[in-house]
Amino acid sequence: MRALKAILVIMGLFIAAGFVFISYEVYDRMTDPERRAEPGAPPPPPPGGIAETALGLPEGATIETLVPSGSRIVFSVRLPGGQGDRLYVLDPRNGAVTATVTTGPAKTGSTIGSASGTGPEDARAAAPRQ
Repeated sequence: MRALKAILVIMGLFIAAGFVFISYEVYDRMTDPERRAEPGAPPPPPPGGIAETALGLPEGATIETLVPSGSRIVFSVRLPGGQGDRLYVLDPRNGAVTATVTTGPAKTGSTIGSASGTGPEDARAAAPRQ
């Protein structure tokens, strides 16, 4: 009986120590000002330097909206001449554009939406029903 009580006390101490360790790690990660960017992201600019990102936009393009999304900034760009719009996802910590979505007319040679069977309707028809 004495051994059982000792085992229960030891297990209780291990559980309490685990909670203390996890609480410390959460606090340490939340308050660390030098958190690293996600793996694969470009390195941050040197201290005091501002990262410049060239978007390669045509003349007359305008930035329409800026929306914060977690640790990223999403902004839309209206292209001139009815070419469509673009959405950019920007990491403000290092100035890297992590994703771009383009809307507007399909480019010549594109198979999306063509009769080759790769359009969104074909993808929905090929998806298994549940």
